[in-house]
Amino acid sequence: MSNPASAAAATTPPVAEKRPQTSTLHGDPRVDDYGWLRERTDPRTIPYLEAENAYTEAMTADTKPFQDALYKEMLGRIQQTDMAVPYRKGSYLYYSRTIEGQQYAVFCRRKPAADAPEEVMLDLNAMAVGLPFMAIGDFEVSPDETKLAY
Repeated sequence: MSNPASAAAATTPPVAEKRPQTSTLHGDPRVDDYGWLRERTDPRTIPYLEAENAYTEAMTADTKPFQDALYKEMLGRIQQTDMAVPYRKGSYLYYSRTIEGQQYAVFCRRKPAADAPEEVMLDLNAMAVGLPFMAIGDFEVSPDETKLAY
């Protein structure tokens, strides 16, 4: 059974409290009335964001079938299993590839011979297990091609 109070609250737009925070950049003071929303540890941040989400859900509920259809159409147009064009560096061809159903890229290399086996250097999907997000900034193979820094 739905809670009438929460349903009514969802149709009333939440209004964030103004709590001015001043910072100075290059000698120019800047005031951010809503900077507190970046503070995840503030006990008012998460409830406020949940109220915003509930309001958005309530206001867009009638578009849910369209949202679902649009998402499916976009997903259907994206090649989920794909490989980047390999580039040669040293004695290897380097490339990344994506796999359908997985969120992150796999970085690989192989010798230029047609039957050369693939070497997976970094599988971000495996590295992301148990983490809310995964990203690497860059990586570099050592000059002797035996080590990888990332």
